[in-house]
Amino acid sequence: MTYNIYALLVGIDEYPSPVPCLNGCVNDILEIQEYLQGRVAADGDKLHIRTLLNQDATRQAVIDGFREHLCQASSEDVAFFYYAGHGSQEQAPQEFWTIEPDRLDETLVCYDSRTEGGWDLADKELAKLISEVDQNNPHTVIILDCCHSGSATRGELEAETAIRKTSTDKRQRPWDSFIFSLSETDKLSAALSPEKNPSGWSFPTGKHIVLAACRDSETAKEFNSNGQPRGAFSYFLLDTLKNADGSLTYRDLFKRVNALVRSKI
Repeated sequence: MTYNIYALLVGIDEYPSPVPCLNGCVNDILEIQEYLQGRVAADGDKLHIRTLLNQDATRQAVIDGFREHLCQASSEDVAFFYYAGHGSQEQAPQEFWTIEPDRLDETLVCYDSRTEGGWDLADKELAKLISEVDQNNPHTVIILDCCHSGSATRGELEAETAIRKTSTDKRQRPWDSFIFSLSETDKLSAALSPEKNPSGWSFPTGKHIVLAACRDSETAKEFNSNGQPRGAFSYFLLDTLKNADGSLTYRDLFKRVNALVRSKI
């Protein structure tokens, strides 16, 4: 049986000021893309790739990548999202305070996120996009090589390692800048008043597997591999996949990669 693999690959090294640029994210994505092309061809399946690098990886382009590309995946297909770039946090609006005690959302920093009128892609928005992909019941895999990636979801290259994290966005984000529909907004508002909504309401979710470079309290690091900047997590993930003898469960894959990152970096 032939399977369809829909892949959305996002890598951002070059950010507009004041966000510090990175060095290995585009390399990570190009290596992952090459691996997918070779592996899927060898398996006889069909690969559909949308790759967004640097200035092409705007917030809207990532959202469109989910809705226009990954949402084409149906049952028996694979929807695959890989992000390499800055992770961060932002001030959570009041509507989220009941589920965010620190009043901060974890985020992915898109190319234009910190420009005038731009915003990060919040973890709640990523969850909603995943839920939309899940409507057709594909096998969904999310890989995040950035900081604050454990709950969602890299500084300049110094010596051998650098961190894929930029400062918290302290702007007050307006509610209408999120991707939630009017009906979802009404449900969320009602959830803040239990007497009006005794059954409660939670954010949309979808079935998926997530492999993240770190928990939300840890850091994702870059390093030099034979003179080429790479993300440590992405490098050892790909190295493990290429050298795997037989099939690997996601749990075993993550354990091996995590052990390599901790021992080598």
